[in-house]
Amino acid sequence: MIIAPITDPVSVDHLTNIAPDGITRFTMLQGSVKGALISGTRLVSQARANHQLGIIESLALGQALLSVGLLSTTIKQGTRLGLQINCTGPLKGLSVEASWDGNVRGYLFTDSILIDKPLESFDLQPFIGNGTLSVIRKDARSEPYTGHIQLVHGRIAEDLTEYFLRSEQTKTALAVSVRFDQEGRVSGAGGLFFQALPGAQDLDMEDTEDRMREMPSLGTWFASGKSRQDLLDQWFRAFEIEHVHESPVQFYCDCSRERFLQFLGAMGKAELDHILETGPWPMEIHCHNCSSRYYFPREEIESLNQKNA
Repeated sequence: MIIAPITDPVSVDHLTNIAPDGITRFTMLQGSVKGALISGTRLVSQARANHQLGIIESLALGQALLSVGLLSTTIKQGTRLGLQINCTGPLKGLSVEASWDGNVRGYLFTDSILIDKPLESFDLQPFIGNGTLSVIRKDARSEPYTGHIQLVHGRIAEDLTEYFLRSEQTKTALAVSVRFDQEGRVSGAGGLFFQALPGAQDLDMEDTEDRMREMPSLGTWFASGKSRQDLLDQWFRAFEIEHVHESPVQFYCDCSRERFLQFLGAMGKAELDHILETGPWPMEIHCHNCSSRYYFPREEIESLNQKNA
């Protein structure tokens, strides 16, 4: 991945002085509920810089990246989890994925969303509309498993909650938040995830959901410089949190010029002949997941073609 620089000095200063990104995993209520808390202000800021996004686009992709980051806590080592939305609204859809070790990446299906009047709120429902949500679990040793539901709310966190209830019969609570300052910079981003474990009582999740509704916005919390531990201590101390584990999270794509060159080298001679005939030069390959662009001169493709002759 080619990391796009975050050049705004105010953003750079803010990101330097707030608590670091990461994921805190835990259980609570005597092991009946598992949870994960993500702080991802740098993650969302980097995704915005790489994809060159506006505010609504950053909000949508940011919420999706935070969500899939949280869901990465549900998969095993060596696996990936993807989230895809296809919708009728101006957003058109998105595709994001996370690896088990906290690397997240993804993109929107549209480059920009035109807004013809001032926003009344940061509710994504008007931009999503109707459609489908898919969760894809990828294991190198087996075929990917994909579950689908129709969108019910047109809001990422709420529809993921519906997915787990309908498709996996698991009671889940999820909240994600991205906050912007008055100049439209990302100032705070975070998310919280709870899931009932076998043997959990209905009251356990009801109490958890009530507490989530009482909390302040996670984007506002992390924008103020407070940490994940601060939030758990202040809002969930009575829930007997234990088995806490910290792990990193970042916007990261494993694409590289070398990997794309290997892909080109695996093409047949006829395909490379067509590329050499049609151009243009230098040839550009664009990674959708991170918007990195890699360039290959004609001479390099000719050399690959000679090896395949």
